[in-house]
Amino acid sequence: MKNNLKYVLPVLVIGNLLCMMDVSIMTIVLPEIQSAFNNSLSNLSWAINIYTIIFAALIIPFGKLAEKFGRNKFVLIGLTIFGIGSFLTGISSNLTFMLMSRAIQSIGAAIIIPTSMVIGLEISNQNNRNKVVAVLRGVQGLAVALGPAIGGIVAQYWGWRWVFFMNIPLLILDLIIFPFVLPLTNEKKYANHIDWLGSLLSIITLTTLSLGLIKGNNWGWTSQTTVTLFTSALLAFILFIWLENKIKYPMINMKLFKNRNFNGAGLSLLLSNFFLGGFVILIPTFLTKIHNQNEMHAALLITPYSLAVMFSVIITSLLIKKLNKRLLVGSGFLLIAWSYYQLANLKIINNNFNSLIFAGITLGIGYGMIVATANILAVSDFHGDILTASQSVANVLRQVGIVLAIAIFMTILSNNISSAKQNTLDYGYKEVNATTLNRVSKQRVKTKLRNRFNSNTNTTSNTNNIKYKDIHISKYKRKKITNTVYFKKINNPPLNKLPDSTRIKIKSKIAKIVNQKLNILENKINP
Repeated sequence: MKNNLKYVLPVLVIGNLLCMMDVSIMTIVLPEIQSAFNNSLSNLSWAINIYTIIFAALIIPFGKLAEKFGRNKFVLIGLTIFGIGSFLTGISSNLTFMLMSRAIQSIGAAIIIPTSMVIGLEISNQNNRNKVVAVLRGVQGLAVALGPAIGGIVAQYWGWRWVFFMNIPLLILDLIIFPFVLPLTNEKKYANHIDWLGSLLSIITLTTLSLGLIKGNNWGWTSQTTVTLFTSALLAFILFIWLENKIKYPMINMKLFKNRNFNGAGLSLLLSNFFLGGFVILIPTFLTKIHNQNEMHAALLITPYSLAVMFSVIITSLLIKKLNKRLLVGSGFLLIAWSYYQLANLKIINNNFNSLIFAGITLGIGYGMIVATANILAVSDFHGDILTASQSVANVLRQVGIVLAIAIFMTILSNNISSAKQNTLDYGYKEVNATTLNRVSKQRVKTKLRNRFNSNTNTTSNTNNIKYKDIHISKYKRKKITNTVYFKKINNPPLNKLPDSTRIKIKSKIAKIVNQKLNILENKINP
């Protein structure tokens, strides 16, 4: 049974599915975790960011370590680490503990993803290589796409903690089967040297670049911290390239970049994952926050897009030998461009989401066409250490694409929220100015409004947990307004000659009208 592809592939698929799903699965459960931890969305977004940053930074060095110590053992260790991280994330009681747990998860994922691909490719032959790539990469793309949908369904029925707990039974099953299908003793190893300096420079490059991109909007793109991060990333990258071309045992075989197919495939993977990330990041928030859909309904609305990715990858992989690869990639990007045009012009009336579903399906088909083709081109005819390098670099580019998406689309979302808040505040000022309140009362109301919207300068922070006192007009103030209106009316002829009993009735009616109008005013001011 050992090393038989039909038995090995399902074991590798489970690990790849869970690792890539956890890149995006948190996007839809962040509001629920936010309520549980009573923390801001800006801070909670680090539960996504830290996973992506560590994942991207460790992929290349872990790929080399796997060659030295044995790929099968390394993946088994990765599955164990990922399982521990999943359990710890599920039992998290605060943000700090969750961030540490997510970091453990990402270390396991960085071990599993590139190494499992190399294992699958090395035990395949030239005829079924395309199928191996299609299955593993298709599962990875599908997992990222399905993450929010599965997360929404699980959170709706069992709570957000089970989004992470559900990994554990599958991982235990994988760990039990693993030794029976992949040898842990006498496996092939490569007696190569570890380029520790190159590993350090690659980690510095990817960590500083990712951190700068993600936090640049908050810190300011021209702030000293952001500029320092980008400068460090550039210098570390230049030193890395120089070192890899000079030393005898580089971490990445630079001959890899002399292959035009690989270069084109790498760029395609980066861009396609950037656009995929934009959809996965924005749409769950759009559905739950803007259109007040629950997680379950939001998950169902995203599912057609996820299925489109899966079928597109499968069909493209089957047809790739019969069709022009450049045509497939180009057509995929045209479909993604068309889907983004549709998303930019969405008109959702009476909760009819057909246009959103259609745009998602278009995006899924385009993404599937690109990744199926690009991942096969990235493999080319490589073997040995250059195959490991190709998979490590390809995975890094995928993660960089997602990091770029988080940075850019979260910035767009943040700016739009800020703009919407300012428009709402301006409207509130206008309504207050239109009331009959005196100048001091108007100023107090405006101050309350301004404090409500600017209580936290971070536009993505949690304002739902902040309590504000409602503004009420006291009985004394109501009585004073009633008397002012009453005496103004009653002192004018012929009302000044009315009997007392009639005056009392008039005053009662005036008080009723005044109170009704003041109640309407209070309802306008208070949320």
